[in-house]
Parts: sequence; structure tokens; C-alpha cells
Amino acid sequence: MSDSDVRESGAERPVADGGDPRRWRALWIIVAAQLLVVLDASVVNIALPSAQSALEMSDSSRQWVVTAYSLTFGGFLLLGGRVGDLKGRKKLFIAGLIGFAVASAVGGFAVNEAMLLLARAAQGVSAAFLAPAALALLTTLFTSDAERAKAFGIFGAAVGTGGVVGMIFGGVLTEYLSWRWCLWFNVPVVLLLIGPAMRGLTESKGAASSRLDVPGTLTATLGVGSLIYGISEAVEVGWLGTSTLVFCGAGLLILALFVVIEHRSAEPMMPLRIVLNRVRGGGYLVVVLIASGLYAYYLFLTYFLQLVKEYSALMTGLAFVPIGVGILFGSIATGKALAGVNARTVMIGGLLLGAAGCALTGTIQPDTGFWTVLFPSQLLIGLGIGAALTTVMRLTLDGVAPEESGVASALTNATREIGGAIGISALNVVAISVAGGSTGNAAITDGYAAAFLGGAGLLLLAALIVVVMGRSRPAAATA
Repeated sequence: MSDSDVRESGAERPVADGGDPRRWRALWIIVAAQLLVVLDASVVNIALPSAQSALEMSDSSRQWVVTAYSLTFGGFLLLGGRVGDLKGRKKLFIAGLIGFAVASAVGGFAVNEAMLLLARAAQGVSAAFLAPAALALLTTLFTSDAERAKAFGIFGAAVGTGGVVGMIFGGVLTEYLSWRWCLWFNVPVVLLLIGPAMRGLTESKGAASSRLDVPGTLTATLGVGSLIYGISEAVEVGWLGTSTLVFCGAGLLILALFVVIEHRSAEPMMPLRIVLNRVRGGGYLVVVLIASGLYAYYLFLTYFLQLVKEYSALMTGLAFVPIGVGILFGSIATGKALAGVNARTVMIGGLLLGAAGCALTGTIQPDTGFWTVLFPSQLLIGLGIGAALTTVMRLTLDGVAPEESGVASALTNATREIGGAIGISALNVVAISVAGGSTGNAAITDGYAAAFLGGAGLLLLAALIVVVMGRSRPAAATA
């Protein structure tokens, strides 16, 4: 996969010396909004025990505080991306911000389980409209290769560090204020962003003659939502559980119907050429594998630190600082280097570095020290994933026609959500199988170690895909 491959993936972009004079200011608005979306998926994780106690939630319903957000976020992403293409990305970006703030405020004031879960679902819907609009605006604002590479480096840092920032922030807020502030803090941030967003963002959208593909919209939303729900059920009932098989099977069937509808539609919601392109389609698969390994790594390291090492909520959050720093530096450095370095080389190197970090974490024992294993392994993972994720996000959007950048951005976000759900569910099965039902620290740690090694395997598979993609015959221009 080279930069020439990227240019083959679609029409040439104009290389501009200038561009929108407000683009760099707009970038920081977009990055701040994206950071909110990503960190809100993890900020409540550490606060969950407090929220469960306060609202008298059962263990089985507790997971829905997280699942309600990820399910609606993933399910409505393609719809959000297409609506932004048709109605205007700036409008959808601002509407998503407002909806996110309102839902966060309601969730913070929740007096019972139902109120909190509905608020989290509403947050997910708002995020599904906000996230693809943000990434599409970024794609259309920066047109030169050098500037776009730098912008994606900064954006990639926000995406990669969002989960870590969420856990750190969640630990601080829960420890010193209340679990409710894990939701309320979104409100003042959004209020600070609304004014600059209205003044600093330039509206963009697709062709005025386009219309919404209703059958495609319904099947995409139901298919992705059902698939994510089925995968999340595997954590509770296993991969052969009835609900897992029913919802995963239904999701795959509905998505197959979606493909048929899109193939026959004159104005499809998601033109199939976007994913059938060799570089872009392979890039989406790599995003799935990166998210599978990274999301599971966050979850199992949290378990290890809290259950085995007995870290407090605050100390658990702070323990993730090294991976956040690594992702930040890896993303920004890659953004600066991409204009002159082969993208395929960067991705392979980053994925191998991330796999090495996961493998090192896979050597943990109950008495493993933070500085001897966890600190260096997190730095390796952060630097590697920061480089790989920044590069692959750019590749999945390069060459996409401007009128389709919203749905292409939504696909990038949707594949990340699906990948995260798959990774957590699949590697949870690995951890449980290795632990063998024992509750002792040694057995539990062996299970977590096996999950980390599984994550290393996923990243190695992603690197292999990049190698194979690079050797395959270039596809004709299709986008």
C-alpha cells in the first residue's frame, strides 16, 4: 500500500497552496468535538460501580450504560454520514453537539436506571451525527497532501487518545466529585465549542439533487445495530448463546440485503465503490483489527489493575498515561512524516510495534511491576497504534469524492465500533477459557495475559493484510 496506491483509489485531489483561511482554527474545533465523542465511550467505565450503587442497578443491566451508547452510535453512523452529505455537514455537526450536551445533562440528572440508559442512547445517536460530519469537514477543509497529513496526525491523536483520556478523566471525576460529572462535564465543553463552530466552520455538502436512500438507510441502521448488539451479547452468554447467534445472524442477513439494495439503487446511501476499492476496503479491515486489539487492551488492563493489583479508580486512570502519550507522539510524528514517507511502510512498522507491546503485556504475572512491564509495553503500543491509526484513517478517505466524504467517514467510525465490540467479546472468551473459572489472582492473570497475546495476534494479522494489499494488483480508479 503506497501513496501511489492512494491516488489510484479515486480522482486526483487538487493540491492547494491556500485553502480556507480558517481551516486551522476549524481543525481544533473538530478535534475537540471528536475527543468528546471518543472519550465518552470510556469515561463512564470507571464510574460504573458508583452509578450502579446510586441507581440500584443489577449486574446484568450495568453493562447497558456502555452498550446503549455504542449500539446507537454504531447503528446510526451510516445514516449520520449520509444526512451530512445531503443536508450539510456544518449543520449536522452543530446539531450533534447540541444533542450531545442535552443528553449528557439529562444523564447526569438521572434518578433511575431507565433515565440513564435513555440518555446514554441519545448520546450515541448525537455522536453518530457529529462524528462523520467532523471527519468529512476535515477532509474537505484540507486539500494539499502536506497539510492534510498534518491535520490527520492531529485528528488521529484525538481519536487514539480519547479512550485513555476518558479513563483518566473518569477516575479523577469519580474520585473527587461524583459519577454524574462524567456526564455533566460535556455540557460546558459543548457551550465553549458552539460559538466558534458557527463562526469558524464552512458549510459543505454533496450534490443538491441527491435524495436519501430510505431502504438503504433502514437496512444499514438495523444491520449494523443488530450485529453490534449480537457481538456484545457474546460477553454475557458466549458465542453460541441464542441471543448472540440470533442477532449476529440477523445483522449479517440484513447487511447482505443492504448490499443488494445499494447495488440496485440509482442513488445509493453507500456507493459500493467506496468499499470495493482495494486500498480503501483493506483499510477498513485494518481499522476493525486495530480497534479489536486496542479496545480489548484497555478493558483487560483495567481489570488487571483494579482486580489483581487493587488500584483505585484514580490510580487506574493515571496508569494509562503512557499509552496516551505514546499515541499522541506517534500520531503527530506520523502526520508530519506522511507527506514524504511511504504509507505502507508506516502502517506495517506501527502495527508490528503495537503487536510487540501487546506481547510484552502478555508476560504479566500477579506481581508484575508497573515500570518494568506495563510502562514500556504501553509506550510501544501507543507509538505503534498512533502511527498506524493515523495512516489508515487517511487512506480510507483519500480519493473519495467530496459529495461522498460523509458516508466514507461514517464507515471509518462504524468499522472502529464493530471492531471494538468484536475484540472485547472474542478476547473475553479467551480470557475466561484460560482462567478456567478460577477466581484466584494467578488464574485470572493468566486469562488476561492470553487476551493480550490474542490482541498481539490481531495486530500481526492487520500487518499481514497491509503486506498482501501492497503486493496485489492495483485496482482501477473506482471512486
